[in-house]
Amino acid sequence: MVTKTKKIDGFSLDNIVQIFAMEKKSQTLHVTRESNVGTLDIENGELVHAELGRLSGLKAAIEILLWDDIQIELFPLRTVPRTINNSLINILLEVSKLKDERKSALDESGEALLATAIEKAEQQQYKEAHVDLVQYLKKNRNNAAAWVWYSRIQGNVEIMKKALKMAASLDADDPMVKEEHNKFAAVSAHLTDDVVRKCYFCWAPLNKGAATCRYCRGHLVITRETLVQSGSVDTGWLEKARQRYTRILRKYPRSLISLYCLGLISVNNRNFQDALAYLDKTAKMAPDKALFANQLKLLLDHLAHRSLEEQPVRGKVEVVPAAMSDEVVDTSTMAERKMILVVEDSSTTRKVISITLSRQGYRVVEAADGLEALSKISEERPDLIMLDVILPKMDGYKILSIIKGNREFKDIPVIMLTSKDGFINKMKGKMAGSSAYLTKPFDPDMMIAEIQKYV
Repeated sequence: MVTKTKKIDGFSLDNIVQIFAMEKKSQTLHVTRESNVGTLDIENGELVHAELGRLSGLKAAIEILLWDDIQIELFPLRTVPRTINNSLINILLEVSKLKDERKSALDESGEALLATAIEKAEQQQYKEAHVDLVQYLKKNRNNAAAWVWYSRIQGNVEIMKKALKMAASLDADDPMVKEEHNKFAAVSAHLTDDVVRKCYFCWAPLNKGAATCRYCRGHLVITRETLVQSGSVDTGWLEKARQRYTRILRKYPRSLISLYCLGLISVNNRNFQDALAYLDKTAKMAPDKALFANQLKLLLDHLAHRSLEEQPVRGKVEVVPAAMSDEVVDTSTMAERKMILVVEDSSTTRKVISITLSRQGYRVVEAADGLEALSKISEERPDLIMLDVILPKMDGYKILSIIKGNREFKDIPVIMLTSKDGFINKMKGKMAGSSAYLTKPFDPDMMIAEIQKYV
């Protein structure tokens, strides 16, 4: 079985293969653009084979190298016949020539300007998109899709109507035009504002204060109500939006609107772990924007209070969203921060506690079971330990007794965290040497207050 070794985003493919050539590397590359997947085989820095659908060899290689906005996965070099004998430099020169020809054709037709306008609209840069679309439509008034996009970036309902009417007069049977008209017809009776906003997911117009889209039924803001509602959101629109924002994020890794909307999509899908990761990163990147911090706090509080309901899935490997993998950790002040070990087998509860503590300035180390906890204690020597009682392999009381029986670690404060309430359990933890006892579901603010007594 082939084992994936590495994933690369945000770099051009020609740069990567040039590095492989200079370093004489051997690797098989899986290159993905939207739903298309191509394969390049590089041996000792030379491109020896390529596959793309029914294409193979040089034609497949050139087509793949022409792609933009890609994802690359690196695998060990597979055994393949050599089908490419051209030098890499000659292949790249041919690709560069073809790219220039295609760009010239796009610039001449104006399609490059339309593509730029759409990209800006997708990032909710509506003023900038408006400038580009006006310029495009001056020369290409008969493009129905361009008029649909013009309607999407408008806040004025009347201008929106006129743009959609123009699109229908040009091509009433176009699926995009039909869908946009149906969407507007479905929600127009509910529009009470002259100036509206757009749904993050389906582009339907909404009143400015709307928390839920009437068309796709997606929740556009996190509230206590939306967190407990199962909802009847249109998952088709959510998936389209997820793909759109993921694509933008690959190209612009610091796109706040993409991170935030991916967090909202995860909440709508009840995928709270991904939502935590996206919203935590959004809040860290924009600490001056209260909205992001408040939305994250609502989600943290909700998950903390429902922590008792979650049953850990044994053997499940937690997957962090790809967008999170590029986060840079500031190590300059790490040594000065108090370090807390969180021992909890529920990945969601563990993540809630970790993010809450991180936002208070603590450095957090996580462990999912007793054996991992003992290893982390030995490696890290934390300033405080948050210890769940009910753990696989070894329960919290046993871990606590081992800690307190160790001369080096016995003075580390330990706060027990469990769903077991009652005087007997609290006394059991106290007698074993715990500093405090918190019961799930817990209040994050009370948890912080308890921790501050000991560190």
